Amino acid sequence: MRHRAQGTPAAVIQIAPDRLPAGWDEICARENISAGNTWLKLAGEIAALQPGRTDLRVGPVPDELMDEWASLVLRCFGMPEEHLAPMLAASVRDPGFRPFAAWDGTEMVAAANLFLHGAVGSLNTAATLPTHRGRGAQSALLAARAAAAVAAGCRWVTAETGRPDPGSSNPSLNNMRRLGLTPLYERRNWVWRAEPAA
Repeated sequence: MRHRAQGTPAAVIQIAPDRLPAGWDEICARENISAGNTWLKLAGEIAALQPGRTDLRVGPVPDELMDEWASLVLRCFGMPEEHLAPMLAASVRDPGFRPFAAWDGTEMVAAANLFLHGAVGSLNTAATLPTHRGRGAQSALLAARAAAAVAAGCRWVTAETGRPDPGSSNPSLNNMRRLGLTPLYERRNWVWRAEPAA
């Protein structure tokens, strides 16, 4: 396995449920893979989406701000910036990716990404600083990316987010549903570890 060869201590493996290989349980036992959390895959036809609003300025991220965008995403997710920030910034410079952000004055406070693939736009990498949550940044970023997908010739958009535990709520899922996205299926995340969990 590539992760083991690279000395990676752990990794999350994401496979659509209908693409799990035969003998998956045996593979998991052999390779030290365990079930992780569950995510929801959502989709919607762009023409039926309901745009959101915010008092923040929302728009595409210019090339000179890609590093700031990557740093913001990683900080919001509690991930280390040292090695991941340059990789993330480089990845969204690919023409298929369209990073967006929300600004409060000159401060970038929320970030998100659109990936274009034929008639489908994937809405991903959404993050907002704790100080600016609840102001509609992600709803507006969903709408802005959907508009960019229309301009690129897409008919559909997809997104994914964590399934909330019973009795709890996921604001990201709520934003997606308000936009008009519909859950299609649940997908289990699988966690590989180099060593068995203690």
